[in-house]
Order: sequence, then C-alpha cells, then structure tokens
Amino acid sequence: MSEHFVFLPLLIPFAAAVALLPLARRTRLQRVIAASAVLLLLLVCARLVVALRSQGLIVYEMGGWPAPYGIVFAVDLFAALLMLMGAITAAASLFFAFGSVGPQKERYFFYPLLLFLVAAVNGALMTGDIFNLYVFFELILISSYLLFSHGGRAGQLKESFKFVLLNMISSAFLLVGIGGLYALTGTLNMADLAVKVAALPDKRIAAALAAVFMFSLGVKAAMVPLFFWLPRAYGEVATPVAALSAAVSTKVGVYALYRVFTLIFIHHVEYTHKAVLMALAVLTMVIGVLGAIAQMNVKRLLAFHIVSQIGYMLFGLAMLSVAGLAGGIMHIMFNMIIKPALFLVAGATEQVTGTADLRKMSGVIHRAPALAFTFLAGGLGLAGVPPMSGFISKVTLFYAGFLGGHYLATAVAVGVSFLTLFSMIKIFRMAYWGPQDGLPSKQLKAARGHGLLLAPGAALVAAGLVMGLGGSYLIDYADAAARWLMHPAWYVAGVLGESSAQALLAALEVVAP
Repeated sequence: MSEHFVFLPLLIPFAAAVALLPLARRTRLQRVIAASAVLLLLLVCARLVVALRSQGLIVYEMGGWPAPYGIVFAVDLFAALLMLMGAITAAASLFFAFGSVGPQKERYFFYPLLLFLVAAVNGALMTGDIFNLYVFFELILISSYLLFSHGGRAGQLKESFKFVLLNMISSAFLLVGIGGLYALTGTLNMADLAVKVAALPDKRIAAALAAVFMFSLGVKAAMVPLFFWLPRAYGEVATPVAALSAAVSTKVGVYALYRVFTLIFIHHVEYTHKAVLMALAVLTMVIGVLGAIAQMNVKRLLAFHIVSQIGYMLFGLAMLSVAGLAGGIMHIMFNMIIKPALFLVAGATEQVTGTADLRKMSGVIHRAPALAFTFLAGGLGLAGVPPMSGFISKVTLFYAGFLGGHYLATAVAVGVSFLTLFSMIKIFRMAYWGPQDGLPSKQLKAARGHGLLLAPGAALVAAGLVMGLGGSYLIDYADAAARWLMHPAWYVAGVLGESSAQALLAALEVVAP
C-alpha cells in the first residue's frame, strides 16, 4: 500500500468539512456531501485495517522530510482499528442527525463541525509527533466545545463552559509535559523519544513527567478522579453529538495513554502501571458504575457508564501484557460501537416519550417494541453478556488479570459487570416495561414514526453482535495490535530504522524478539 494512502483518514473529513462551510443554507446538499465523506472514510479505514494486519506499520513523512526531523504520521494496527470504529460510529451519528437536529442547527454549521471533529480525532490517532498530538487534542477540544454549545440552551452553555475550562487546564499540563520531554531529549518524535528516554542515565525526571502525562491525559480520558466534567456535559448535548463524543473523544485520551505508556514511559512499570494505573483503573470502574446506578436521567446514566468502561480499558494497560493489552483494545473497539448505540437508542426513546427522566417513562415497549429490545440487546452487550463482543473483551481481561496475579482488581472488574447489568435492567424496567402511563397520547404519533431514528442505533447494536460472533477474528486483530504495543522496538524500527531499534533494545537490556 502507498504511504500516501494513510493520509486519507485525515484528508477526507477535513476536505468535506471545508467544502460544507459555504453551503450553510443548502441543507440537502450538506447531507449528501457529509454522508458521502463518512462512507468513503469508512471504506478507507477498512482497507487500512486489512493492510496493516500484514504490513504492521505505515509511515508517512510530510514533505519528504525524514524522521525525526520532519512531521511524521505513523499508523499501526491499533490506530487503524480505532479509526475504523470511529468511522462506523460517525456514520450512525450522522444519519441519526439527519432525522433529529432540525434545519435550524443544520444551517449553523452542524455537519462541518461534526466532520472537523472526526478529522481531528483521526489526526491524533495517526500522528507520530507528540507535539502534534497536543495540536490535534486542541482541535478536538474546539470542535467538541462548538458542538456541545450548539443550540445555545442555558444548560448546554453552562456544561460546555465547564468542559472547555477543565480540558484547557489538562492541555496546559500536557504542554508542560511535552516541554519537559523536549528539554530532556531535544526531540518531539515519539519513536525518537522512546530511544532517548531509554538512554537517559537518570530516569527520575522522566518518571515525574509520566505523572504529568497521566494527569493531563487522564482528564481527556475521563479517568477517576478527573471525570467530573463528563456526565452533565453529555447529558445536555444533542444525541448525535453525545453518541459520537462517547465513541471518539474520551477514547483518544485512552489511546494516548496506551501509546505513551507502552512506548516512552516503560521504565518504572511496577510504579506507573502495576500500582498507580491499576489503582486508578479499579476506582474508575467502581465510581463510574455507582454513579450510573444513582442516576434517573438516562443520558447521564449512560455517561457515567462511559467512565466505568474507561476503567476496564485502563485495567488492560495497567497489566502491560499481551493478553491484557489485547483485552483492553477489544474493549475500546466494542465500546466505540455499543456505547454510541445506547445513546442513539436512548435519544430515539426521548423523542418517543418527550423526556429523558426515567421516573416519567413507562411502557414504551407497548408502542415501540423494536426500540425496547434494541436497547436491551445493547445493554446486555455493555454488561458483557454473550454473544456480544463485550463478553469476549471482558473474558480476555479477566483471563489476563488472573494470569498476571491481579486477583483483587479482576474480582472488582467482575463485580462491576454485574452492577452494569443491574443498571441496564433498571433502564429497561423503568422506561420500556410496565404500563403505558409513561407514553402520553401526544407522543403516540412520535412512537409510530420512530423507525428512522432507531435504525442507526440498531445498526450499531448489530455490529456489536457481529463482532461477538466473529470473535476469533476480533481476537486475532487485537492480539496483533497488542504485540506491536508490547514491542516498542518494532515501532521504532518502522519510523527511524533498524539501528535506532537496536539502540532502544540495548538501552532496555532486552533480547529482540
């Protein structure tokens, strides 16, 4: 595959977003262009995933300048898998938006902002330069803030301000960490950073910088105790925005943690991974699910589950083993599909009932049974009930936990899965089951016309089922991606050459695989 092909996941949504800017009042044409761009992006990402399964890594040097002197995009299987999941969710969120956001919002650059967000996320996943990672995080922040505040309701503006303020603080800390790494090593290329940090005679400053990165990226990933900006913000925004953000925004923070803590900060593993990250993973799982159980607003409940599921992903990273990373990668992939699906189905339910308050819902199943059973299937998948892929990812994580001797953390992860199931049954019982009292007569027309809004969420639930039924292929790809993360010398060899990889291995005092 040509190295220029790897630039398309960034170019396609960005070019489409720019093309849409002068078409603010031509909503039908905006829809056609946006849908075409997202579907083309989906095909490109699928092609990348297939190619990278055998090729391993594709490096694109901007302007022909070689690494570490020029700007480099380095895409491995891990990044490509996340871009593919993001493209799938972007398509579903976009088609939901066609039937829900209304012409007023469409005329105020809703679709360009959505595509700018997708482009920024793909740029963060592709970059091989740590300063450009910061730049793409800022572009994600700007796009997300404009989407979160789009519509101008008081609740939106209030929560959007909190969101942008806290993320600006985390970005400032991220910039401090990047500056510290540059002062230590004189480079910003991530592969070169891996080599030069490994060669440092005294790594105590690097360990301190690891804590800075853990804090700054932890805010963006909504890790406990840095998650408090997320639940209310996601509860106030438009449903397609909440769905897409649930899929990509926090997952980019998780991706960055996976990247820097398997490539650069790998020298104090017993402290950074096995102690700090492990404790934070357990707390994130527990506090997230307890917050979900306490909620009566369905969107905030689902938002707390974003936090809880981040804990499982951090658990995979904290173990720092092939099995643990593979389980974590599978869980990221599955959540990028099923969590947006639940938001979209919940959004369709809100259209039917006129409320997001569980105490004011009842009996949706009588008028919209497909809506009810689609949510139930997605909720069971989130809890890890077979045959959804959430079962495969969690079993892999549990296996890795017991294999690595992390018995307490694994037991907590199992317990949180049961609490997740409890909260999903709570939603189903209160909103969908029971008498029809919660479906007023004025909503009957909406109930009969909910099919178009249900389709995107149902498609994502079906995708989660396909991923579960094709579990052997999912495990194969996740295992291959995990092995690349566990062998940073492979990444360094692809970006800088074999001599740099040998220098890294010599500094780490390990035998090359």
